[in-house]
Amino acid sequence: MYSKRRNLLVYGVVSLIFLILVNSPVSNEIIFKIVGAGHVDVQYDNNTYLNVTVVSAPAVINSYDIQVASTGSSRRNAMIDVGTEYKFVVNVTCPNTWQEIDYINITAWYDNENDSSLYNQTKGGNLNMFLQYKNTTGTAQYNMLWPDDEVTKGDLIETVYNESCHTIQLEFTPLYQVRSAIGDGDGWDNTTNATNDIKSWNFKIEVTTSGGNVTWVKDEYGVYRYCELSSSASVSASAQPGHRASTSSGAFTITYKANAPYKLNVTTNATLDRIGGGDSISRAYINVSGGDIGAGYDSLADGVAYILGSSGSYHAIETDDPQETVTDVTYHCDIPYGTLSGVYSSKLYYTLSLDTS
Repeated sequence: MYSKRRNLLVYGVVSLIFLILVNSPVSNEIIFKIVGAGHVDVQYDNNTYLNVTVVSAPAVINSYDIQVASTGSSRRNAMIDVGTEYKFVVNVTCPNTWQEIDYINITAWYDNENDSSLYNQTKGGNLNMFLQYKNTTGTAQYNMLWPDDEVTKGDLIETVYNESCHTIQLEFTPLYQVRSAIGDGDGWDNTTNATNDIKSWNFKIEVTTSGGNVTWVKDEYGVYRYCELSSSASVSASAQPGHRASTSSGAFTITYKANAPYKLNVTTNATLDRIGGGDSISRAYINVSGGDIGAGYDSLADGVAYILGSSGSYHAIETDDPQETVTDVTYHCDIPYGTLSGVYSSKLYYTLSLDTS
């Protein structure tokens, strides 16, 4: 009887504990704990990680130069000729892999006598250049982003030394109106990675990686002066004595190239002589219009007429285009009374001269 009552009591207590656990606001879990289960020799946890980030390192420009394309002769801090092919040569290492090299940008510009000047600060195809090695598509490309026709793009030559070090050569030919730059007259300072000679072409080489790192160097070179001149045809005019004989506007073209401020003048012999002899006309009776003269006249009485520029000033350089033309020059001859009929002739002497200061 006692045992039965004890069992009922135990059952009641267990039931009460169960009800308390089930209805507890803290937990609705039933917890069973087995005491004395024996040895626990191994435990495992694989819910955490070790993370290592490989950082994109900046590229290293090991060396750079501007060279004559055909010979490899260095022209850094030296003069170059228009109409000759040159090349920028850049040796670069990317500590990770060459595939992280996105761009090698080479900008060059005439410094306008200011070593703090920047690319394209003064606009013009004869004053700026932008060459680019592009390595973002799997196949490297060489692009000339600026100018369009004042410089001729050459070839890309790429030498691979290993998976992280290449030499890039970008060839180019400056054409005949690319701005001359003679330096400051004190000789070229050969310091590397510096722009310290005014009246020069500054250049900057920037290497950009896919991680956004940019490494750069800067330097400079000079450009020799150059000019070239031609006229397309002889011209003729006719009138009676006491009248003006004028050539037709557009009857001929003067073509020229100049990479510095310039002036263009014309003269004749002292007299236009009658073919067959017997008479002549002084050049003092000859007037010139067109060019910078415009609709006015410049007489050959003093021996010379200035088509572009003047005796005391130079025409501004051409910031764009590889050559220029003048098509509106007209000659006028005021034929004196008493002049014999016939053809009078003299050579035309054109002179294109550059500012050498």
